[in-house]
Amino acid sequence: MHHPIWELFIDGSDTPVAWIAHRPNVRFAIYNPGGTPNPADDLVWDKETGLIWPRNANLMGAAMNWLDANTTCRTQVLANRTGWRLPTVEELSSLIDHRATNPALPQGHPFVSVQAGAGVLAYWTNTNHENPGATAWFVNLGSGDAGLATKGGNPQVLGFVWPVRGGHGGVNWNW
Repeated sequence: MHHPIWELFIDGSDTPVAWIAHRPNVRFAIYNPGGTPNPADDLVWDKETGLIWPRNANLMGAAMNWLDANTTCRTQVLANRTGWRLPTVEELSSLIDHRATNPALPQGHPFVSVQAGAGVLAYWTNTNHENPGATAWFVNLGSGDAGLATKGGNPQVLGFVWPVRGGHGGVNWNW
């Protein structure tokens, strides 16, 4: 039997975890795996897209180059779960609300430590640009705009990292 990606289970059981509707924006639900009042270890389920995001939009604490960002996401263990990755440009852009700035996220969003504002670099995605292949798409959470940046080279472009879980981002799902 296949379960939706957001139906996480309590470790070692067939009991789903408890998602709590986020107020004031019920598009999002929160899972607090540690039961602590610290939102930095929570997961957020975006019920509009079915994607799961860390509530902390700056888990790594610093910007990094694309290769390190990609590798870091793939090695993350959050809420005792693996399978994290960089989002596609479409997935990260799905969080954007162009009526807002700094951050350009929906009113009442649950996220913390969002890197946005003047002089802030953007967030990497795993979406490569076809020509040239040495660039990848990013999303600026200050303005909500997407653009291209060089993945390597000198000087290296640094961007922030916000892992995601679920969706289709390169995974072949057999439903």
